[in-house]
Amino acid sequence: MEYEAEEVEQNRKSKYNSGVAKEIRRNELWKETNSHSRNGNFTKWNEDLDCIWSELCADIKSEDFKDKKKEFDKFDLEMIEIGKIEDTTKQGFKALDKDFYSKRDKHYKKLREKEIFLRRLENSLGKGTAYEDDDEDSF
Repeated sequence: MEYEAEEVEQNRKSKYNSGVAKEIRRNELWKETNSHSRNGNFTKWNEDLDCIWSELCADIKSEDFKDKKKEFDKFDLEMIEIGKIEDTTKQGFKALDKDFYSKRDKHYKKLREKEIFLRRLENSLGKGTAYEDDDEDSF
């Protein structure tokens, strides 16, 4: 059965809003982020943050996107400068040197900064915890 062009065009729009699904997906990513950061799994923590960026970046105004992307990419560039580390979850009881602890601490701080950047971005896009009520009657 062949469809006319007009019929196909009308069927291209979804009658369902994916906003709730995106909120749930981001919430799950934040939970995983928390778990991986607490377990010292820096690789997965970083991957979680990259996924959150992917969820949020589509909502950044096009005129602001280039600056936000540059700011976001800065964290990974700084971690590359620090040098590669292995996740502490893979180290077991092996003796670790001071260089490892120094790099690990620097990576931790960069990942924390990256996470704070994303949480602030999420709030600025109206998708986070910051809420402003325009209703003067509310307390």
